[in-house]
Amino acid sequence: MTKTIKSACHCGNLNATLTTNKQPLDMWLHACQCDFCRSHNMRSLSDSEGRIELRVEDEAQLNRYHFGMNMVDFLICKNCGNYIGAVQQIDDQLYGILNANLTENKGKQFGDAKHALFEKETREERSARRKEVWTPVTLKTA
Repeated sequence: MTKTIKSACHCGNLNATLTTNKQPLDMWLHACQCDFCRSHNMRSLSDSEGRIELRVEDEAQLNRYHFGMNMVDFLICKNCGNYIGAVQQIDDQLYGILNANLTENKGKQFGDAKHALFEKETREERSARRKEVWTPVTLKTA
């Protein structure tokens, strides 16, 4: 049964819908242990068989933050400071993750995240992992 999971930053400038056939506890949920993700208490949610539609109401209030290998856009609202998720272009497709903490009930329905540290991966290994487990994304700006 297809269901939608909605996510939004505090002020509503960044919002997303994940369409999935999976039950919440069967989805990919990880807590990266890098400094950036830990400082945001990020719990990364994705479904490689699903679809994310990310919408930006005011692009001037979108911060596409980069660090490390500079491969990913970390999407942060400049207005309220929430980090909604991240996207990476791989081949001809945009892939992404959502911050489970910004979904209904603060993402409690997804359970506990698996802790992971990806810092030892090469660029190629990171892209391959993301292509396998992240969700295909459509990004719409106003």
